[in-house]
Amino acid sequence: MRYLLIFLSFLILSGCGTKRQNFEPISLLGEIDYDGNLNSFIADVTIDGSTLKSGQIITKSGLIDVKIPKKYTFLGHWEEKYLASSKCSNLIIIDKNSKVLYEKKFDFIVASASLRDDMLAVVLGNNKVLLIDTKSDKILYEKSGDKVYAHDSKLATPYFLNSLLIFPTLDGKLLIVDLKKNKLLKDIVIKSERFFSNVIYLNIFKDRMVAATKQRVVSINSNSIAFLDEEIKDVIILEDRVLVFTKDGRVVLADADLKVLKSEKFKFATFAATNYKDSIYIIERGGYLIVADLNLTKSHVYALPEKIESLVFVTKDKLFYKDSYLEFSKLGKRYK
Repeated sequence: MRYLLIFLSFLILSGCGTKRQNFEPISLLGEIDYDGNLNSFIADVTIDGSTLKSGQIITKSGLIDVKIPKKYTFLGHWEEKYLASSKCSNLIIIDKNSKVLYEKKFDFIVASASLRDDMLAVVLGNNKVLLIDTKSDKILYEKSGDKVYAHDSKLATPYFLNSLLIFPTLDGKLLIVDLKKNKLLKDIVIKSERFFSNVIYLNIFKDRMVAATKQRVVSINSNSIAFLDEEIKDVIILEDRVLVFTKDGRVVLADADLKVLKSEKFKFATFAATNYKDSIYIIERGGYLIVADLNLTKSHVYALPEKIESLVFVTKDKLFYKDSYLEFSKLGKRYK
């Protein structure tokens, strides 16, 4: 199962007879209910979307009326083409009417994939990357990486950037491929290890690329490269700043060069997060929604209807959990 990042599987920590301590807010602004229901429960989550048990999918834009076949997981989309993979190493591309446009069986399970025009970029679970022309089914580029023994379930997807393609690998590297020549231009090591070192975040804002493994964030532009070492759960890019969410319940605000500006601690919190308009929305597994301003100067805590004990997916403006959803835009109408 793939569990997400702006999405997440909340794990109950145990071991050595020690019970995990829970986040307990000092005060609550109020209790909130869900705003509506889905036609089915969430079955699977990836970094770019969620699959319901009915086969319907949720993208970063929200719930859409497209269904994928049974036993397939939604991976992402480009315009009106949708990617899905199965545990049997099959990958399909379907249109908005669920018609299969392309299908391919790989020699290993698909870890992540993305699409632009007729170009399909794939990262396999054995750390092999491929670029495929879906019209001719020709492999334009392929490279096998170092062997990895385990990887995190949160997996960044390949990123098409003009004439470049950036592959996030399972051993903590970024492979930059020239799409005109289908050749490797450069590989960048974020932090490469054999266990749980895959790239969990990759995004580009203006002239800057930000990527992360579970142990390190890197920020790259034409003039500099900067690193920030933390135990990382998630990353969000703001206009000229970066938010890093850590495993020990901190939200770290850094500038574009990863110089720490501020750090806010939510004791024992384990969360997923997104930014919507001028606020950060943090979903805490104990059953709370933390809303903070972009400068981390103030925050409010709401009680959710229940604890988060299974898959959750967060878009820019909604929280999806089980068969329900919560709209962030309606919070201000309830509590002012």
